[in-house]
Amino acid sequence: MKTIKCSQVGGGTCTFEASGETADEVRTKMGEHAQVAHADMVAKATPESMAEWNTMFDKLWAETASA
Repeated sequence: MKTIKCSQVGGGTCTFEASGETADEVRTKMGEHAQVAHADMVAKATPESMAEWNTMFDKLWAETASA
């Protein structure tokens, strides 16, 4: 299981954490959180910024040790 913090992927000082066994599981939890807690950022997202976020998330996922 791995845990990613919102603040690690562009969420400023947000303290939300998502945990899961797969990157897709955690990515889904982060997306659901962002829709509610960061609706303004989501509304401004472009396909390019989403691709950049996904690249950042994938790199972080690969570098994060399993707990």
